[in-house]
Amino acid sequence: MRTSSLRVALGALLLALAPAASAQIIPQIDLGVAGGVNFADLGDATGLDLESSTGYHVGLYADVGVLFFSARTGVYYLWAGELQDAAAALDDPQRVSFVTVPLDFQLQTPTPFAQLYLLAGPEFRFPLDDLEDLGSNFEQDNVNTIVNVGVGVSGGLPLFGPSGFLELRYGYDATGFGSDDAFGDDDTRLDLVLIRAGFGI
Repeated sequence: MRTSSLRVALGALLLALAPAASAQIIPQIDLGVAGGVNFADLGDATGLDLESSTGYHVGLYADVGVLFFSARTGVYYLWAGELQDAAAALDDPQRVSFVTVPLDFQLQTPTPFAQLYLLAGPEFRFPLDDLEDLGSNFEQDNVNTIVNVGVGVSGGLPLFGPSGFLELRYGYDATGFGSDDAFGDDDTRLDLVLIRAGFGI
């Protein structure tokens, strides 16, 4: 009698989990808006100071996931703050903003309603501001490459939504967005810590 009750309970549990399990096998596509705050660390840039250490970012994303893996890309506007060249003593600090295109690869827990995940992947930043006023020795690059790592949590109703995520990420500037010959051709790098939230649409 006790064995029979146990079988009935296990059968009911399997029936309850079956829709969620099948939903995890079907590729899920999410589109949404995302944004947040970023905290800047300007390194390897002698003579440059970031006047504002806190900025923001906002944009659109697309996410394709199945079971324990997903890939997410997007297009974001990122404002990092204002630069001041200590050597030139500029009256007007230079804005630093980019269009960024990240490509995140995520390993996530295959749970039905909320998933914890780790992310890693490249990002490409395209500067929007002309920084020539920082000095004749400063050479600005057209694009710089970032390496992102992070952790987060995402959730939503399988196949139906709404979906969303909250994550903490660190972007290491691998190439720099410029160099200054006056200081030994040091690359001007902008490493960022970002807190990002996304909402499916």
